[in-house]
Amino acid sequence: MNFRLKNLALLMAFIFLYSCQKDEDTIIPVSDVNMSIELPKTLEDKEVTFKSGQLTLENVNTKKKTTQELTSTIVPKLSLEDGLYNVLLEGEVGYTASDASKKKVDKTSQVRGRIENVEVKGGKITVELPLFIYSKTAGFVISEIFFAGTRTADGNQYDSDTFFELYNNSDKTLYADGLCLAQTSLTTDDALNQFSPDTRLTETLISDLYRIPGDGTKYPVKPGQTILISNVAINHKTQNSNSFNLSKSNFEWYDAGTVDVDVPEVPNLEKLISANANYMWSLHNRGHKSYVLCRLDKSVTPDSFAKSNPFKYSHMFVMGDFKMQMDEDTWKIANTTIIDAVELSTPSGYQWKTLAPDLDLSWTHCGDGDGMRYGSSVRRKVDHKEGDRVVLLDTNDSAFDFHATAIPSPGVVEQE
Repeated sequence: MNFRLKNLALLMAFIFLYSCQKDEDTIIPVSDVNMSIELPKTLEDKEVTFKSGQLTLENVNTKKKTTQELTSTIVPKLSLEDGLYNVLLEGEVGYTASDASKKKVDKTSQVRGRIENVEVKGGKITVELPLFIYSKTAGFVISEIFFAGTRTADGNQYDSDTFFELYNNSDKTLYADGLCLAQTSLTTDDALNQFSPDTRLTETLISDLYRIPGDGTKYPVKPGQTILISNVAINHKTQNSNSFNLSKSNFEWYDAGTVDVDVPEVPNLEKLISANANYMWSLHNRGHKSYVLCRLDKSVTPDSFAKSNPFKYSHMFVMGDFKMQMDEDTWKIANTTIIDAVELSTPSGYQWKTLAPDLDLSWTHCGDGDGMRYGSSVRRKVDHKEGDRVVLLDTNDSAFDFHATAIPSPGVVEQE
């Protein structure tokens, strides 16, 4: 081999060895990741079990995703290249709950857990991932109902300060235009004998229906924001020291042609129907009526709703040996139009459900219909927080989802 060829061979060998050394230097370390899945704490006394889910770990820089299908909270060992990862688990859990008759029923809920920018390095790490109740259809919920009113300093009943609070429980801006509030015709303290036809599983019978006005985009509600809807939107503390300042309400319900007070600065709900057209709408102050949040087609008018949704039912009035069939007229809405529902009653007065169990499995209350109810509300519990946004508990089970006989907080979602 001549001198030039020999030097060339040495040069090639050097380049090869350098290249191999460079490849070894750029090998990315790998670490073992142990995932510790925590079931939702809000369900911890309900015999909760993990049913299924998908775990995804995405490398923030490379966008490479590692997925794992799960049938339990035990996650097989994961080996990942060191780096920053976003971790997401979406799945389903089962648990036991009690219906309105205290019977145990099996329920399922969607759950989600998410952590961002988890640093994987060091050969072995443990990542704790708490799960929370989650709904892919999350939207507006009824967050508080103040139906009992207050008492004045001299003990008189004061009910002009009743209110509803709605809450955007999603992570997107929603529009309040067209949302409707309805009160049930039936009461939970009076199980009607031979009630017929019984369509509660598909329809809800209502006596009053009011709608938020708007063209569809007039009233945006950001994630985590409330809508306060009051009977009379004034500072009631000026008239009753035991009441609240409702002057910042977003809407009020006003019944023209009655002695109702209209606050011109606050938009009025549109009245679609009312069983007592010549009287102000008053919430049942013992809590024997229930309330639903629904959305109807924007073309619906008061006349068209009344003509399209009448409902006639019968029941047997019984008093001792006396019996008489009673026929009643009211209105109905399809359960498929209902976004959220809250069944109300009293512990000693409850007899039957006016709402289908899939709308609300149970019911909540403000005391037992006695004086303790004044100045109290039913207020939805906080499930968890996502950043600064509160996510409220929503399992369609009011006995579980709500604080009964709570301290009212109009327009403010508590941070507990």
